Amino acid sequence: MAKPKETDSRSARKGVRFELLVAVSLMSIIPFLVLAYVLTNYVFNAPERIFQATLIVVFAVWLATAGYMIAKKMIIPIIELAVEARNIAKGRYDSKITVNRDDELGDIANVVNIMTSKIRNYIGELQEYSEKTAFLNLQIHKKVLTLTNLMQLGDLISAGNEFSEIADFAADKIANEIYGGFSAIFIKEDSEQHTLTAVHNNSGQDLQAKKLEGHMLLVEKFLAEEEYVVIDSQALKKPWQKEMKDALGNINVVFFPIKVAGNIVGVILLGNFTKGTVFEDEQVDMLRAFEKEIGLAYQSAQAFKKVKSLEIIDSITGLYTLTYLEERLNDEINRAVYYQRPCSLIMIGIDDFDEYANYYGEEKTKQVLRQIAKLLSGSISSVGKIARSDDGEFGILLPETNKRESLEIAEEIRKKIENMEVSSAQDNRMTVSIGVSENPIDGVNGKDIIKKARDYAVAAKKSGKNKVLGEEK
Repeated sequence: MAKPKETDSRSARKGVRFELLVAVSLMSIIPFLVLAYVLTNYVFNAPERIFQATLIVVFAVWLATAGYMIAKKMIIPIIELAVEARNIAKGRYDSKITVNRDDELGDIANVVNIMTSKIRNYIGELQEYSEKTAFLNLQIHKKVLTLTNLMQLGDLISAGNEFSEIADFAADKIANEIYGGFSAIFIKEDSEQHTLTAVHNNSGQDLQAKKLEGHMLLVEKFLAEEEYVVIDSQALKKPWQKEMKDALGNINVVFFPIKVAGNIVGVILLGNFTKGTVFEDEQVDMLRAFEKEIGLAYQSAQAFKKVKSLEIIDSITGLYTLTYLEERLNDEINRAVYYQRPCSLIMIGIDDFDEYANYYGEEKTKQVLRQIAKLLSGSISSVGKIARSDDGEFGILLPETNKRESLEIAEEIRKKIENMEVSSAQDNRMTVSIGVSENPIDGVNGKDIIKKARDYAVAAKKSGKNKVLGEEK
């Protein structure tokens, strides 16, 4: 039923074809026929009817003019339609064809306008889709970059790098996550104070991160109640947020806790100086991912310290390690100072140890080290402690023993080692150079006492080896 109505509607309108026929007729055929008739019947045959002929000619001219006007009414919209269509073809989709006609030209104009509007909408949708795609690509790139940084951080942890190096790497990558960003990592030390462990500043402004250490206890207080703390350009709703804003000054910052077994062991800081900054969930998620890796690195570092502190026995000789001996030496020095009693240290260096080890090999060298360890154990009292370092060096801690007594003990040890049979060959003998130091004459702590005894041992080697020195020459 719709099609007949549409057909009836169209038939009721004047079409372009009809107007064109009328225009051509009025402009050419009818006027020429009228002129021919007038010239034939009035001008040439009846000159007295000139007035009537004139009226007829005027009427013919009027018909021609009316035909021209009808043609103009039809042609000009076509020209305008062509011009606007050309503009649309060039990409000017904001153009609109204005043809107020109820005919085919009007239909064409309306169709072109509808098509242009749809194209304009499609282009808008494509631009919006392109912007969304670009945004998604940027987000994907950020996620991939963050994942790559986390993988590199995991590699550093697996490789056993120092925690300070791992923290420095993490702070660098975190600072790069936002424009003009800065980042810092604070770790709680045994004193319960948060110490600045790593910092990276890309803002171009003076951060003075060291001064932030004093705010960490306040930050930790708030982190005990919140998962993280955000201080940015958003309205601050809670009193403690305003308190933090006043304390920090003109910076935007996120504080994220580093937790191990539910306890806060440090704080990660991410921020910038840019006005209007609002931290999004993606920055918080990024900090959450880095926190897990940094927490793991912290646990590994603490475990390594614990293991290292437990390594007090040398696996080859069964003696103490030199690290443990240094710790015990500090304890003995403190006790000696308190009770005003002497405390001495003997450092024994095997002469030409590297050459011996290279010549006889690992197994033979281990046997000799064990032999010397047994000899030393039988040469001192039970209160003394003997240790070996990684190379051919031994240390003997002698509480309640002054330097003179220690020099005598060292000389006896030197002779015993010189006479010790390390093989059946008569020329295969081992000698040692020995240095002796005493607290407080040669130092007031373990490092100083050990260094002084080593200096004496080195001087003994340089002066001919197989000697004991404990005093300046």
